[in-house]
Amino acid sequence: MVNIEGDLHMTSGEGEGSYAKYSRRQVPEGLEAGGQSLSNKDNIYISSTTSPLVVKLFQEQFRKDFSLFLKLRHEELVNDGHMVLIFFGRKDEDVYNGSLSHILGCVAKSLESLVCKGLVNKEKLESFNLPVYGPSDDEVMEIVMESHMFDLVHMKLFEANWDPYDDSVDDVVHDIASSSQNITTGIRSVLESLIASHFGESILDVLFQEFRPLVAQHLEREKTKYAVIVMSLKKI
Repeated sequence: MVNIEGDLHMTSGEGEGSYAKYSRRQVPEGLEAGGQSLSNKDNIYISSTTSPLVVKLFQEQFRKDFSLFLKLRHEELVNDGHMVLIFFGRKDEDVYNGSLSHILGCVAKSLESLVCKGLVNKEKLESFNLPVYGPSDDEVMEIVMESHMFDLVHMKLFEANWDPYDDSVDDVVHDIASSSQNITTGIRSVLESLIASHFGESILDVLFQEFRPLVAQHLEREKTKYAVIVMSLKKI
């Protein structure tokens, strides 16, 4: 698995395939814990209440990180080498309407619940923002073109169910109890180290106990899917 943060395992061969986690290199500058110049309030990602200035910080940080990622991969690949990337993105051009906003919003609400119960300090929550950004395909294409390092051979956006074990194509979740548990397990495996490093490991079990019913409630309303971007690049 390839991580845009820099934990990369690529060779300098003629072709390379990769899967990129949606974690970025760092929290956007200006939203770092302990030194915030802007506030994202109780949000941990982009939500309907996130200010345009904070959204811009997320976008600028992604641009910096992805540009660096392309530069490093360009140095590793042989001439005319190919690279395939697969990573979470955003189907809707509206930055406030990405699938990551929905599922990470459930994590934020779970943390807010722990604040109300006295298990998490409110200031701790207000200083926590995930190093995550789901770009649109247009945003990604623009960065690739501006780099002048790769030709874009192919690019496609497809959707995947939140529940990795649900391969159905309809718009209804048939087993909400099972799907909510599968989704909770998956999200916990991705986020628990980040959450534990900021809030401590002691809240993890109760946090995801709060998270699962929120996911179930969401699935009752709609079957939301991740937007996944697949792109093939050729080194110039």
